[in-house]
Amino acid sequence: MKKLSLFVFFQIITFFCFASHIVGGEIEVVPLKNPVAGSGTHQVTLSLYFDAINGRTAAEDLSIRLQVFRKRDLSLMGDINCPQVYRQPIKYVDPSCQKGDLSTLLMKYSSAIDLSADKFSDPDGYMIVWERCCRNTIITNIQNPSNVGMVFYTEFAPVTTANTTPHFRDIIADYVCINQNFEMDFSATDADGDSLVYTLVVPWIGNSSPNQPNPTNSPSNNYREASWVTGININNVIPGEIPLRIDSKTGVLNVKPNKLGLYVFSVMVEEFRKGKRIGRMKRDFQLKVIDCIFNSPPTVMVANQGSKKLFKDSDVITLKKGEKRCFDILYTDPDLKQKVTLSAKGVNIDTKKILLPTTVNVEITSKDTLKTTFCLDECIITKNNIPVDFFINISDNGCPVPQSRAFRMRVQLEENQNTKPNVTTSLLGNPVVTYGDTLKFTVFGNDIDNDTLGLSGNGRNFNFGSYGFSFPEKQGIGTVNSILQFIPNCEALKQKQMLLDFIVKDQRCGVSTQTLYSVPVEVKGKPNNSPTVLTTLPNNTAELILNPNITNELTFNVNSQDVDNEQLTLTGTPKGFEFKNVLMAFENKEGKGKVSSLFTWKPTCFMLGGQDSKEFIVNFASKDNNCLQLQDSLSVKLVLKDNVVIDNPVPPFNTFTPNGDGKNDYFSLGIIAEDNCKRQFKKFEIMNRWGNSVYQTTERDFKWTGDDASAGDYFYALTFSDQIYKGIIHLVR
Repeated sequence: MKKLSLFVFFQIITFFCFASHIVGGEIEVVPLKNPVAGSGTHQVTLSLYFDAINGRTAAEDLSIRLQVFRKRDLSLMGDINCPQVYRQPIKYVDPSCQKGDLSTLLMKYSSAIDLSADKFSDPDGYMIVWERCCRNTIITNIQNPSNVGMVFYTEFAPVTTANTTPHFRDIIADYVCINQNFEMDFSATDADGDSLVYTLVVPWIGNSSPNQPNPTNSPSNNYREASWVTGININNVIPGEIPLRIDSKTGVLNVKPNKLGLYVFSVMVEEFRKGKRIGRMKRDFQLKVIDCIFNSPPTVMVANQGSKKLFKDSDVITLKKGEKRCFDILYTDPDLKQKVTLSAKGVNIDTKKILLPTTVNVEITSKDTLKTTFCLDECIITKNNIPVDFFINISDNGCPVPQSRAFRMRVQLEENQNTKPNVTTSLLGNPVVTYGDTLKFTVFGNDIDNDTLGLSGNGRNFNFGSYGFSFPEKQGIGTVNSILQFIPNCEALKQKQMLLDFIVKDQRCGVSTQTLYSVPVEVKGKPNNSPTVLTTLPNNTAELILNPNITNELTFNVNSQDVDNEQLTLTGTPKGFEFKNVLMAFENKEGKGKVSSLFTWKPTCFMLGGQDSKEFIVNFASKDNNCLQLQDSLSVKLVLKDNVVIDNPVPPFNTFTPNGDGKNDYFSLGIIAEDNCKRQFKKFEIMNRWGNSVYQTTERDFKWTGDDASAGDYFYALTFSDQIYKGIIHLVR
């Protein structure tokens, strides 16, 4: 009895795991905009449509595991565990359209995955697969539906090709009314702007079964397909006066069924870039054909404002210049109590240019025709003045999906061309400008359409500012003007002739036309004389004899003059030395026509560096600011010499007799020679034989008379900065 209980228990578990519930769904792969390292590079999302009436709650997965395979060899690249992140019933345009015996849930499972370029760059691409059993038991058009599953399948390009898989719109209906036309937008959008192609394909059942509801690691290039019941094929998936079709370009489904039942179908969308398929994804879904109230489509027609004559869909309506661009929309819906919405969509114009008042959810309360008015924007201009092409759409809120109709309009707007503006100047001829002069003239722009104008200018292959031009940009309505001023600089003089381009642009309804007007300008230079530079130093040469005991100084003026009265620059440049190192001073100066600057020098012995003489050269130059930059220069030679060195003579006699007889009464060395840079006199001193000083002087022409000294021998010392002379003096009384 215990074994039987276990058997029943496992049978119940198996039943709940594969209980029929799957309606359809698809897989998307989207690159993350700012991926965080280690958190994944792409978001993978599986959308699952679940039959909430016929399916069993126990069959609902709280998480799923997707598998990624390389297409080339079907190698497993990895698993993706995706938790359930969304669970809501499908949303009808009108919630009242939901039927009590139909309830479809949309569940979404999502997770981030790391698709690195080093692992996912195979040129043949990759595929993400999830197999699940089982489909609804009550499906009408395939055999044994409760024992077969579904293959969720998406192919994506190598990640070296930046790409987002297509994104399907959420489903807004799950049933169709028998013998009524049904349209539903089953399309996807592509974030990369790739071309999408839609095809009905046989649903795949793959390898799942009641015994193995979720098989893994079973990739294939040819998954098992469902078997149709008798009378059903790929061209008759939902039978009817109009069998199920899908527009390959728009992805719109269309069917007018004539048999009740629940029909499963599968759409493959292929993604093309530059003519090459880079991916594809499959979406399964099912529609139930039921008997319901007929939903008649609304009607819409258009007439000139205030006119009862209706246009035909094929008419080209011509409006002459000055005619009102307004029209009446006449609309109604045979089904009372329904609500209708009017909208517009441009084909070759911006929809915003169709000024249609907000007409949303207008309730139809009688059989009377309703009317509203719309206008075309005054600023509609089409390329080559072809007719304006747009749609006026009307849709109701009938079940299961809104019925809609469209009226196509083509409006020819005559005399809608834009006349180019005109440019003129105040010049009487081609201008010639002499360097140093100023050119001024006015540039005018005008437009007979009285449009907004913008006036600008620039040089042909050069910028105005580079050559001394200024021309402010200006704006105006109908007319505009601005003044060009030209003060030639040296760069302009090098060009000799330049071409000036002036452009006036109009702005009319967002479309611009322009006119270019060119003016040649010739630039001439004027004669230029070289400046002169002179000094007040005779022959531009000076010789200085250094004396350590006095202040030595040399000054002279450096003068520059230009007969053209141009701006001058006067400079002094020492040759092989710096002014400050030898106590020279000279200030570079600028001025107009005349410039003068004082040169000063206070030399010292230090500057000779131990030599008897030294020569210094200073170069002076004067340059004008003319583009030719003429200049004059001269060199000044300055010679610095030391005093001639004369040995201090020591008298041949060293005996004197201060007895007042007028003969040999004192001791003297005569006049000691002047100092020079090498030798300077310090003092003369006489000492007795005991070394005591009896006489000392710093006078060069001293005379020692012996004073009160007693007769005898004395010693003297003659001291210079570099040497001391010694000797004996005999004093005789």
